[in-house]
Amino acid sequence: MKLLNYTLFYLSATLFAIVSLWAVLFYFQLLNQVKFTIDEGLANYKILIIDKLKDDSQLIPQDSFGDKNYIVKSVNEEYALQIRDTYKDTLIFSTVKNIFESNRLLTTAFVAEDGLYYEMQVISQELDRNKLIKELATSLLWLYLFLLICILLVNNFVLKNAWKPFYELLNYLKDFRLDKGSLNEPAKTKIKEFSILNETILKLLKDNVDVYSSQKQFIENASHELQTPLAIGINKLELLADEKDLSDGNIKKIGNIIQTLQSLADLNKSLLLISKIENKQFLVEEQVNFDDIFTRIINDFSDFTEYRKIEINYKKEGDLIFKMNKNLAEILIMNLVKNAIIHNQPGGEIAIKLSSSQFTIENTSDEPALSTDEIFKRFSKSQNKTGSTGLGLAIAKTITDVSGLSIKYSYTGEHIFKVGSEPE
Repeated sequence: MKLLNYTLFYLSATLFAIVSLWAVLFYFQLLNQVKFTIDEGLANYKILIIDKLKDDSQLIPQDSFGDKNYIVKSVNEEYALQIRDTYKDTLIFSTVKNIFESNRLLTTAFVAEDGLYYEMQVISQELDRNKLIKELATSLLWLYLFLLICILLVNNFVLKNAWKPFYELLNYLKDFRLDKGSLNEPAKTKIKEFSILNETILKLLKDNVDVYSSQKQFIENASHELQTPLAIGINKLELLADEKDLSDGNIKKIGNIIQTLQSLADLNKSLLLISKIENKQFLVEEQVNFDDIFTRIINDFSDFTEYRKIEINYKKEGDLIFKMNKNLAEILIMNLVKNAIIHNQPGGEIAIKLSSSQFTIENTSDEPALSTDEIFKRFSKSQNKTGSTGLGLAIAKTITDVSGLSIKYSYTGEHIFKVGSEPE
């Protein structure tokens, strides 16, 4: 939900609650005011009726309301003196409408010219509450809609302009790339809070650019400074192994040292590769056709699989084309295929299926199911395999994460790796 819509939603909800509360209070206030006005009318009407009855005593008694709005009946003096003017709501049956109607009733007492005491009840038809509520609700609904439209206009005009620097900053951050190395200052604003936000974010971005540049330089230096001595050491040991005066035991020891140094060199390359991937140093993206990569890599590994008597069955069900760095796509597939070969059994099989949205690599193995929580972590190996650094699957996971792909592992008697173009 956008910020403006979010603000509008809560303003509307708050306004609705306030208007509803105000409507309830207004209704009872209006009802009390109406009753007060009716009661004043009844008091005046009472005086007029009493004056009329005093002038014409033949109108007494009046036993029912009939076409008149009052009842008069004779009472004793003691009862009459106890009566005070009282107002209350009551229901009177209307013979015309054939329904009970809400009325306001005044009960009082007076003494006539002949000295007799009388009780009188005067009614005045009250407002229809249901009708009043309906009309009030309709009026308030229109009022609410009017206020809502006004708030919408104000929200889109005032708030949109007020938050303009914020959206400009968002667009600036969307377009920001660490690899560019240069920073353009966000648009200046007169709003103090946004100005502070711009300065703070700009400082953070500058710090990140500096850190990124330092890490990139370190990786490049480390790659050169570590790989070169390792390569020199391996070459010297190989030359040493060619000398004639060495015993078989010494040659074997030199071979073990060369193998250890080669593993260290491979490990260094893998760690540097992970670091480069995580620091987004593979930024050039293009539409990658995975079928072309699979075809080439399977062919590259043909001698290795033939040596281990492993059969690769490649089935293409669709074209998987995904926008990512092509070098990373090749490394991803190479690591997964190599993993399926190394952790396979002699005479085993590898089944590769490619569709328009994903690919799966399934391999036989004498190894049990692997932990789904540990398999993609660095240096996680089910067994120590020759030629394995324990980083192949960690590299694959890193590549899928930075490229917007998903990778899942499952075991159904065979090890299955599924890579999809839509993260699950």
